[in-house]
Amino acid sequence: MKKYRIQEIHGNLYYILSEDYKERRLAVLRGKMRIKQNEHPSKIPFRNPCCVGDYVLVSEPGYGQSHPVIEEILPRKNMLLRASPEEIHNIGSNLDFAVLIVSLKEPDLRTGFIDRFLIACYNGNVEPVIFFSKCDLLDPSNEDDIYFVRQSLYYLNFVPWVYWDNLTAPSQKNQFDVILKEIGFNYHLKSLNDFLSDFREGTILLAGQSGTGKSTLTNLIIGKPLQKTRETSKTTGKGKHTTTTSSLFSVNERLILIDTPGIKEWGLAHLTKKEIYESYPEWKDRVGTCKFRNCEHISNIEGCKIQEAIKENLLPVWRKENLEHILQSLDYYERIKPGDYKKPTGRFYNKPF
Repeated sequence: MKKYRIQEIHGNLYYILSEDYKERRLAVLRGKMRIKQNEHPSKIPFRNPCCVGDYVLVSEPGYGQSHPVIEEILPRKNMLLRASPEEIHNIGSNLDFAVLIVSLKEPDLRTGFIDRFLIACYNGNVEPVIFFSKCDLLDPSNEDDIYFVRQSLYYLNFVPWVYWDNLTAPSQKNQFDVILKEIGFNYHLKSLNDFLSDFREGTILLAGQSGTGKSTLTNLIIGKPLQKTRETSKTTGKGKHTTTTSSLFSVNERLILIDTPGIKEWGLAHLTKKEIYESYPEWKDRVGTCKFRNCEHISNIEGCKIQEAIKENLLPVWRKENLEHILQSLDYYERIKPGDYKKPTGRFYNKPF
């Protein structure tokens, strides 16, 4: 058997790449692996036993077979997950970095999405990177735009890799610089050139909502228009889907990219409230110091150091509100009963229409 890496997944078919990334083949899973469900502590099943980025052992086609057969998934270094109550989607594995591309405008900045991404990275043992795009669209006279900039700067407190730039015309972000000057921020912020210099090797996954610039950044890294790009919808202000499936690209012998489809919501149904609370870096020094060793960090519990940190306002108001919304979403999931009707949109109803 030979070692390959999964490049793309299309239903029950898998595009795989050789160890040197020069040979591309179409493979299938061994039958016993198709029916095998990977176990997760949440008991939520995985969408697929394999994912893009997996290293696998593959055998040659046998008698009557037309494709190589994936026999085994090799142990993963890490996994980046998002989940609904019905399934876990493994976005990528064996990652060195996961880059979240977030637009400051069109679509407007959503810090709740960023916080969910960071929680997923923490629990998946993945190093996070944040790239704030569309800096050229900001208006220094708009209070909301100034607020968005202030929020983006906050992540410098605990994310080592944060960048700001205009991806369609790098370094043309005069309006952004004006806002920085007005709020008295005089420190150097990293831009696209810094990003391209910092990430020259390893496996890097690009994620984000549609229209934020994932495919544009992919093309800039690769140096050619490999991924299609489209403008943001003028009617909805949201992005248009251009990437429809996760794809792994070999930029060179050292740098591997995984471009993913736009994500509308980053579900965390596979995590417990305790895991979410303990994902916040603002009180990482207090994790494990509660009065009771099995503390669930529920409000009004005596001796909970994390609840004490919340009362001390270690989180800014907007980030505290994000945390509350994330925890409330888990309560919503818990209220869903077996047999409840689920629309294709992901919305739940107690009875079918």
